[in-house]
Amino acid sequence: MIKRLAFVAGFGVGFVVGSASGRKSYESLRETAINTWNDPKVQDKVSEGTDWVKAEVPVVGGKLADTAQKAAGNVSAKAQDGASAVKDKAQGGAASVKAKVGSKSDSDLPKPATTEKDVDMDAAEPAPTKDDMKK
Repeated sequence: MIKRLAFVAGFGVGFVVGSASGRKSYESLRETAINTWNDPKVQDKVSEGTDWVKAEVPVVGGKLADTAQKAAGNVSAKAQDGASAVKDKAQGGAASVKAKVGSKSDSDLPKPATTEKDVDMDAAEPAPTKDDMKK
């Protein structure tokens, strides 16, 4: 039904915009649309549709609320499961690191580089020359 209405509306707009007779065809189309809208059969259908929507809104709203609550419960449960799994992995990783580090004393750890002599400052390749830059 909505597709038909969209087609008719699009056809009408295209007709008015593309029409060579201009204002006369616009007025004719406008008059036809007003007469169609004011037709008692059309107004009966509009009234039926409005009444149906008013009757169905509480039902649909209740279904949406129930579905939203279920979805929220599922998301909450999944988030709690994921959080506990991450917590367990983190605790296991921390215990593993403590076990590895606990077996070494501070004297076994490497001394950090603090001077230029301690750090390898030599270039991996020689710096480019002027001839290299011209290429």
